[in-house]
Amino acid sequence: MKAYLIDPFEKSINEVEYSGDYKDIYKLIDAQLFDVAYIDDNLAVYVDDEGLFRNEQAFFQVGYAILAGYGLVLGTDSEGNSISPDIKLKDLVKKIKFVTQEEVMRYV
Repeated sequence: MKAYLIDPFEKSINEVEYSGDYKDIYKLIDAQLFDVAYIDDNLAVYVDDEGLFRNEQAFFQVGYAILAGYGLVLGTDSEGNSISPDIKLKDLVKKIKFVTQEEVMRYV
């Protein structure tokens, strides 16, 4: 299925293929553990749950949430299952802001 990978290191968002196997999320976001932040009722972003503990880190912002590391954007159905996101890439780009570590420190 289609997914979007947010790369705050390269400041890019690209369409990727996601198999539907949750184990592949770990590989795509380079994480040992992951957590989910919801962009809206039908759109979720998976991030490294230990992202703030990494020495070299990059960040992005969705709404009021500042997230660390890579993010994988997937859609969710009414039962909470992952599906292809129903947002176009150009519209997702408008919702994401890449932030510097200095900007993050202002919020701490």
